Amino acid sequence: MSLTDFKRFTSFTKQTWIKIQRTKSIGNPSDGLSDTQLQRCLSTIDITLLGIGHMVGSGAYVLTSSIAKNVAGPAIVLSYIISGFAAFLCALCYAEFSSRFPKCGSAYSYAYIALGEIWAFVVGWNMILENVIGIAAVSRASSAYLDSTIGGEIRNYTNSWISPILSESLASHIDILAGLITIGFTFFLTTGMKVTTYINNTFSIINMVAIIIIIVVGAYFSDFSNWTNVKGGFMPYGWKGVFAGSASCFYAYIGFDSIATSGEEARDPQRSIPIATFVAMIVASISYVGVSSAMTLMYPYDQISEESGLPDALGAHGAMWAKFAVIIGACCGMATVLIGTIYSLTRIVYAMADDGLLFPWMSYVNSKSQIPLMGMFFFTGFGVLLSIFMDITTLVEMMSIGTLIAYLVVSASIIVLRYRKPNVIQLTIDGDDDDDDQQQFSKDENDDEEQLFADNEQDFSTWRSTIKTIFNKKLIMETLRGYFQDSLISFCVFAIVVLTIFFCLICKLFQKNIDETLLVFLLSLITTLLCLIIAIIYMHKPNKETLRYKVPFVPIIPLLSIFFNVSLIVNLNWLTWMRFIVWMTIGMKMPQIIILMKLKLRCLIRFLIYFCYGIKSSKAEYNTEIGERINVENIKKWNSFDSNQNEDILMTRDN
Repeated sequence: MSLTDFKRFTSFTKQTWIKIQRTKSIGNPSDGLSDTQLQRCLSTIDITLLGIGHMVGSGAYVLTSSIAKNVAGPAIVLSYIISGFAAFLCALCYAEFSSRFPKCGSAYSYAYIALGEIWAFVVGWNMILENVIGIAAVSRASSAYLDSTIGGEIRNYTNSWISPILSESLASHIDILAGLITIGFTFFLTTGMKVTTYINNTFSIINMVAIIIIIVVGAYFSDFSNWTNVKGGFMPYGWKGVFAGSASCFYAYIGFDSIATSGEEARDPQRSIPIATFVAMIVASISYVGVSSAMTLMYPYDQISEESGLPDALGAHGAMWAKFAVIIGACCGMATVLIGTIYSLTRIVYAMADDGLLFPWMSYVNSKSQIPLMGMFFFTGFGVLLSIFMDITTLVEMMSIGTLIAYLVVSASIIVLRYRKPNVIQLTIDGDDDDDDQQQFSKDENDDEEQLFADNEQDFSTWRSTIKTIFNKKLIMETLRGYFQDSLISFCVFAIVVLTIFFCLICKLFQKNIDETLLVFLLSLITTLLCLIIAIIYMHKPNKETLRYKVPFVPIIPLLSIFFNVSLIVNLNWLTWMRFIVWMTIGMKMPQIIILMKLKLRCLIRFLIYFCYGIKSSKAEYNTEIGERINVENIKKWNSFDSNQNEDILMTRDN
């Protein structure tokens, strides 16, 4: 390689590195943050029922039976409490982001703002795949539930008309009904959000009535001997089963993500989305704990049917009317889950296409229904194929781990944004007075650092003051003064995630295989490093922003969310966890190997789309073309900063 070729290669590498780190720029109030091609028609009640319907559905009627019988036993109640608490911590972070950035896109948009374009694309594309898999999973579950009510006649009829060779090569059976269900609901959503919301609200209310019936009837027929005298008692699989069950139960709570995707269709997103998130989480948690308690108290856990646990438990006590109500509630619940999943999928695709990371025709909004139809038809088409030709058992667990990764990114992003300087503005504009501008900008930046590391203890919280008293404040602060705060905080958050992964892995895998002294030493070392890194974060002064809602006790709440998400990931099936790591590693580092791994073909497609199309078509590219990069997280119109911070936010100049 010649010197010229080497320079070209290094230049290309540098430019690519800069591009993949681009963050989404939020302009000034005149840019119109509330402007959208979608119709703002959703009230707080509509969004709340959307979230409840998306969460309380197939999880209550299908997932609970399987986990109670095979994973946790009656202790599934504890599994739902743990996973619900972990989901609630993450929901707090989602609520702040919805106040800070009321747009659709959910975790994709949040990662774009806080971490950069490449992470946003990975999260967004992963969420698209998860929702496609979710559509297929719910459709097959709905089909199986309907088929079970008529003795499996649909499945038998389908198998008799389709070649057994074709069926065995793709799935246990070809599910035509599941594909028809997906197609029907997809076209149903094309009518517009007003009609969709009305039907979703009706189905959600019917579903909640069925849940109440299950809890009340279950309490009436409850027998506590099923928690004590059955083989194994309340925790037949031990705490290991409880935590493994909580990792799978987390799938039941992922519906609150659909609330965050409604940012561009809510009438008052900054008020509605946080309220809807909290109410939906509380209702879902109570519902799952109540249903799991009722089922395991009515019926011995080891005799529960995986496919129809609730109807069988009610039927065993002669409550046939309640069994019929459960079947109706299950159908309505799965319908709302399918509506919420298709809704989330469509809005994430729209957000990515609108940002230029996917093809522009995917963001086309129908003028009549005000729905991005093209993106919805394209990706739900894959959901139809999956629902017809593939078994979804393994993919459902992969969907859980992918969702946990997205929640992990959102929680980490909250810390990064809270400690990021209010305005980060880089200017590279031609002109005679560039040096003066750079000197002034440098002076302002130094002034900001002096303010951030000020010695006035009255402006610091008690915990930061305590940490500074314990350590040699002058030496440490002088050392940290030379580092750019944003980069340091980002590095600290990344280090915390990595150390937490090692901590959980050691606790799970090696506690019985290594010497106890070595185990204590490793855990103590990791804990010490975590405390030191958290102390470094606390030494920085968070920015002061005025939002309608902010996560309390930052960084403690986001750090707890990170810990719970990592621990749940670790407790998922080992092969599923490794499969996901290999999938992401191949996609990020070694795309050429994917050609030899047909099962990983979707990774190649994902990164080909980004590196061949998205990286060049991203709307963030236009700012760099005119020599500007503006990252402003605060917008006056949406109460994102104080009024005295309005002046001199944007430093722009015509070429």
